[in-house]
Amino acid sequence: MGAVGLCALLLMLLGVPGRPDGPPPLCDPRVMERFILEARDAERGLAGCGPPCDLPEAVAVPYPGVNFNEWPRMEGAARAQDVRGGVATLVAAVQRARELLPDPRLRPLLERANSAARSLARLLRGLTGKVTPSSAPPPRQWQVRSLGRLLAVHSSFLHGKVRLFLTDACRQ
Repeated sequence: MGAVGLCALLLMLLGVPGRPDGPPPLCDPRVMERFILEARDAERGLAGCGPPCDLPEAVAVPYPGVNFNEWPRMEGAARAQDVRGGVATLVAAVQRARELLPDPRLRPLLERANSAARSLARLLRGLTGKVTPSSAPPPRQWQVRSLGRLLAVHSSFLHGKVRLFLTDACRQ
């Protein structure tokens, strides 16, 4: 990728609009693919980590599954609230894992995961704008006790629910 392409990607990731009439950055499939690829790389990077990656307490993560019978019946605002709530839960989980795992070897991985989750949250806010509260229940959560499981849920959540939401939201 040349310097121009790299600058354009950075501008998209930072939420700086290139053209006011263009599609939101998350509607470019390459942007979401990059988030998914980074999440999978982080997950693979912990293969065989063992006890150093065990969390001393459980951490809440979003339930990554999608009920395909219910999803089409949900209002757009409820879908947005579900996904944004899940991403907020991911951000909180990664930040809590950073606090609980002081191992300096894990610090770069946790910093990248935190930065990616926060960037995704900002981009989703730009795409969905101000989401009005709906009557939808709060997003379902799981509890995990290892960094490997946290990153696996992160990857699954992005690959499943977030991608499905973006497919629908970007068509409109």
